Amino acid sequence: MQERLDRLNTADDGMRKYTLYRMMERCEKELQGGKHAPLAEDIFRIVDELLRQEQERLDQEINVHVVFAPSAAGSMKVALSGCGRRLESRVIHWEDWFSYGPIRQIHEEHGRLQRDRWMEERLNHAMFGKLMNREHQLEAVIKELANIPENRRIYLWCGDNAHEQISLRLAMYVLNGKENPIHIMNVTQLYQEIEHKYEPEVDPHYVALLPLETLQEMIGRIDAVPPVDESTNKALVADWMRLAKTTDTLRIWKNGEIVGLEEDAFDTQIMNTIRELQQSGDLEFARDGYVRAGRVAAELFDRQIFDSHQYIEYRFWHLISTDQLKFNGIPYALYLYSVKIP
Repeated sequence: MQERLDRLNTADDGMRKYTLYRMMERCEKELQGGKHAPLAEDIFRIVDELLRQEQERLDQEINVHVVFAPSAAGSMKVALSGCGRRLESRVIHWEDWFSYGPIRQIHEEHGRLQRDRWMEERLNHAMFGKLMNREHQLEAVIKELANIPENRRIYLWCGDNAHEQISLRLAMYVLNGKENPIHIMNVTQLYQEIEHKYEPEVDPHYVALLPLETLQEMIGRIDAVPPVDESTNKALVADWMRLAKTTDTLRIWKNGEIVGLEEDAFDTQIMNTIRELQQSGDLEFARDGYVRAGRVAAELFDRQIFDSHQYIEYRFWHLISTDQLKFNGIPYALYLYSVKIP
């Protein structure tokens, strides 16, 4: 019994929903003359009570908070709970990361299929990730955004980085035409108003990197943030339509704009970082010229060169396949292998 409960607890939401659906099917058959009809009736009563509680929660819901990463969704839920606003709020997020890979026409099915193919050809676990957490894949979230009831206030949370700014524009495109008040919560800008309260100061370019107390203070200020005006709405929608025509597969946020780059734009910095770590003498991370791949990625993050370990790993393997790097270890995850400049 306990083993089954543990496995269900660690399963993804899709698997749990499928399990419940199969149980309901079986109960329906039992009610049609099966010997376990009383047990089936008890299970249906439990399900009905859960559905009633869920409807009560939905009736209290007045705010929808949209974030653009699983880590940001977790932070948001904890912060809302700490502010006493969890029951009145729904949190929506998607799993994808738009600073790399094609984004051409991804608001449509053919564009998403093109992106999926690009990712599966280049990134470890891309296909597996697509199969998991299906309710947080882009297609499902686009439908969820489009179906938000018009009596809900919508808060779009972002920072000054390529992924969240692209996501903001895509969300505004999907929400275009809805009557809901839409509020943009740019944490990079909002932090400037309260940074004097915090020591040490943080560099809030991503929602997920905000300290909990800082995010809670921002949530406490949401009622003072005016909704997006028509001109801003049109500008963001138009910017998405422009982005949806581009063919870049790498993007950064620079001087307040989303800038497209060549796919190999960071290769020189990757190689320089590996070379520096090779020469550092740090035996914990570098031995016989081989440097732990995870250590290289961490250094690139710290230097704010790029924001995705998956894309960095893809470039590692490109450099390995073109004989610019050697590797040692198990080529499965960053912490399992090392890289070396020959």
